[in-house]
Amino acid sequence: MEKARTRYEKGEPVLLRTILPQVYAGKQWTHPWQVVRLAQEWPTVVGVETARLTAPAFLRRDTLWIYVQDSSWMHHFHFIKTDLLTRINQHLTEMKITDIRWQLQPEQPAVSTEQSFFHARAQARVIDSDFEHEVRRLTAGVANQECREALQRLWLTFAINAQ
Repeated sequence: MEKARTRYEKGEPVLLRTILPQVYAGKQWTHPWQVVRLAQEWPTVVGVETARLTAPAFLRRDTLWIYVQDSSWMHHFHFIKTDLLTRINQHLTEMKITDIRWQLQPEQPAVSTEQSFFHARAQARVIDSDFEHEVRRLTAGVANQECREALQRLWLTFAINAQ
């Protein structure tokens, strides 16, 4: 009897979160996948308050680098490093972190609504208002505001560059 094909094998759309573990396993990227899972479950692993101030940045050998909001918190987390290391290693199933290092979180530029794509009329090329309205209408069903705005920026950028 022939093996049943997965939705992915049939060419049907699938959620990335359902196939990424298989992709990482197939490429023998077990450690990077563990870091991805750690980042996804960070508040559960280190606690909500600590997660609010930190984020896993990257893994270098067996050392986990963690972004911290500011230097005073970095100093504080140095004192609870052993506890955090224990919690992290209890969560990881296929690897062991031997050290934690801290790095200040890079600043992300704030985007105000005044600077948003729809208000950026100072650009050399202006988007047709009918097209802009259509983009907003088509993306209105996207529940996540960040995703909706990113999709709108993508379409509008494409339209500007196509002019």
